[in-house]
Formats: sequence, structure tokens, C-alpha cells
Amino acid sequence: MINEKLDKQLIEVLKEKGFTESTELEQICIPRIKSGRDLMCIAGKGTGKTISIVVSVLHRLKASFNDVPRALVVVPNKEKALEMKAEFERLGEYTDLRINTACDNEKIDDQKDKVYMGSDVVIGTPKRLNQLYSLYALNLASIKIFAIDDAESVIKNINYPQIDRLSESMPKAQKVVFASELTEWLERFSNEFMNTHEVIEIEESEDEADV
Repeated sequence: MINEKLDKQLIEVLKEKGFTESTELEQICIPRIKSGRDLMCIAGKGTGKTISIVVSVLHRLKASFNDVPRALVVVPNKEKALEMKAEFERLGEYTDLRINTACDNEKIDDQKDKVYMGSDVVIGTPKRLNQLYSLYALNLASIKIFAIDDAESVIKNINYPQIDRLSESMPKAQKVVFASELTEWLERFSNEFMNTHEVIEIEESEDEADV
């Protein structure tokens, strides 16, 4: 069943969109994310990783506030960023949260203007987020949740210096990491940047789509 301790408007939207049953991952992870603790979850396709991030951020932020982002979500590519943005807009239709993407295959000037003019949630790739940060277009001072989806693809040798820089710039942010496998790079990240945290492992669902 849906966690009844979520924001009431969010619960109504979830029910309207057909989310009447939570996956095992959602039942375990969403309450822990709500509590503010750092969390690393290792789970296969179809277990609800993306929805867990979206629901947790929507519950935490609720409405727009000031012009600087309060949630940063790192993903491996533009396709994943657009997919997640669509879920934020679909489930957060009752809010006025400003969701922006920052990906490698888009014009950086356009992204810089959108993010700088006002964002509550920024979803992007490690390289582009670092570029925006270097251009002073991405303010990390008020980030409450730093989430990484498909982390086995995001946190690896080629990207680690970029992830390292972002993490060092927001030491007080809650770290939430979702991956399909636990790699040495994920272990390194958790040792360096995550506070006392749980590692949860869940078997892959038979369904192919996160719900």
C-alpha cells in the first residue's frame, strides 16, 4: 500500500495515477529517505528506484522556494534526465516546483539561463552539472537531497572527479544512491562522502518498468 505518511496531495496524485501498491523497494527506501538518512540501494530493473527518488523529493520540497535548487539528481545521460523530469511533472502536477535538466547534448547557455533564473530540482549529467557549477549558474548551497540514479553508470573512473567535486561542495546534503550493482567506485563514494548509512539490496522485479 502507499505510505500514508506522505504529503496528502502527493498521495492523492499517486492514487489517481494508479499507484495503489508500492514495490518492496519503495516500501523500504521511501520511509528511510524521509527520515533524512543517507541511503544506498542496490536493486535491479523494475524495482522502483526512479519513483522512489521522485516521490521522496516531492514529499520533501512540496513547493517552490527562492531561486536556488534544493535537490540535485545525477543521471548518466539525457534520456534518463528527460524520463525523470517527466515523472516529476506527472506526479508533482499539484506543485509549482521548477524542474530543469542539464545534459551534455543541449546548449549550455540555454541551460545556464534556466537553472540560474530559478530551479527547485536540477537533473543532469556529471559533466554538464560541473560546467554549470564552474560558470556560477548552479548554486549548491541550499541542496537538501543529492540523489544519484543508475549510479553504477554515473560513478566510475571517468566521472569520479566530477562527482567528487559536486559532493565536496554540499557536505551537509542527504546522499541517496540507487544502482543495479555494487561496484568498487560506489564503495569508494560511500566511504568518502556518505554519513552513517544503510546499504539495502533487493532482487530484480519480474516487471520491466519502475512503479
